[in-house]
Amino acid sequence: MNSELTRIIKERNLHPISYKKIKSVYVINDGKESYVIKLNTNNYDIYRYLISKDFLYFPKNFNDKISNYDISLYIDELIISNEQKINDYIKLISLLHNKTSYLREIDLDEVKEKYERLRNKIKLLKEYNLGLNEKIDHNLFLSPSEYLLIRNISLIYSLLDNSIIILDKLYNKLKEEKSIRISLLHNNVDLEHLIENDNYYLISWDKSYFDSPIYEIEKIYRKYYQIIELNDLFKVYELNNKLNLIEKGLLLVNLSIPMEFKLTNNTYLDTKIINNEIKYLKKVYELLIKYENEI
Repeated sequence: MNSELTRIIKERNLHPISYKKIKSVYVINDGKESYVIKLNTNNYDIYRYLISKDFLYFPKNFNDKISNYDISLYIDELIISNEQKINDYIKLISLLHNKTSYLREIDLDEVKEKYERLRNKIKLLKEYNLGLNEKIDHNLFLSPSEYLLIRNISLIYSLLDNSIIILDKLYNKLKEEKSIRISLLHNNVDLEHLIENDNYYLISWDKSYFDSPIYEIEKIYRKYYQIIELNDLFKVYELNNKLNLIEKGLLLVNLSIPMEFKLTNNTYLDTKIINNEIKYLKKVYELLIKYENEI
């Protein structure tokens, strides 16, 4: 048994009859209860903050302010389909954002810096894809991955061009705003971090930080677009936390930025990656165009 773990068990006066390691955590059973112990992590301040905001969807914990570990009650998990779990996960994340949100005064210099950084990123991606397009056009015979990319390159150009148009409009609107919404982001996107039993329990808080809710929504959709439609994600999320026009626009712009395709000698893997990305981009494009007509 890990020496640090032995020290914690003695310090907490636990009497384990068994223990096991699951990834980076230890599960200790004392015959009555099971506890999860994670070394070199202490979410004491986060838990206290969540309690103060009446967000109680995490396992009972036994932390103190000075410990260098996290200890909480172990919760048995019910088996639930991914399709159901993604909906529950989004609802819980939206509730977290709602409970912890506040308005922060806009720093125009910061807004300008983020705008220029994002705009430059989109511009460079357009140039990169144009160069890749030209390079592939010189090939006499196209591989399946090259053919798939060229056949859909106009979609990528449209997304990048429309993103620039929307981003410019949003920047002009943001300059007229006085504040932006900030929330606590769980920032550890994985369905494994939602445990469902008699209640919902969100675990693994050590990566959490404060920022705009759109960045967490973006991560969720990029990871789980294959099991939930973007429009459905918005509907579920907005049951607890309504996005304003600027937030939704910035989210769609961020979602519209394609990956930088790096063609290798592994045609099968290249084709698979490009195919998945194209499927993802087509889903985003539908809502991006709809949004552009509304703004």
